[in-house]
Amino acid sequence: MKKLMMMAATLLMPAGMAFAQTGIGMEKVKKVKQEEVPAIVQFSLHNEFNLSPESGTWSLQYLKSSNGVGKPALFKPVAYTFHQKKDGNKIEIRFSPEGALERSKGIDKTESPVTGK
Repeated sequence: MKKLMMMAATLLMPAGMAFAQTGIGMEKVKKVKQEEVPAIVQFSLHNEFNLSPESGTWSLQYLKSSNGVGKPALFKPVAYTFHQKKDGNKIEIRFSPEGALERSKGIDKTESPVTGK
């Protein structure tokens, strides 16, 4: 009996750990259409880099968390990323959901005609 209990615990423990880790605070990435990107993020892309939002592809990084069994999962956007190939260079620009520039690769910011920055 003792061996049976130990064997059952040994077999069920990894399964329980795997179940406990699924969906709890996991970051995921999903490709989205340009129409699904908030207007403030698209405006920031055009303002900061003088690029058209339609000229590339968008992806959404989001956090998925569950509130328990039988309750719907919560999805919280973390960042929107714009991808484009231009003149052989890969461009990647990441914005917060509020439209703030977080980082960019493969491109420099354009100078604003008003401020010169």
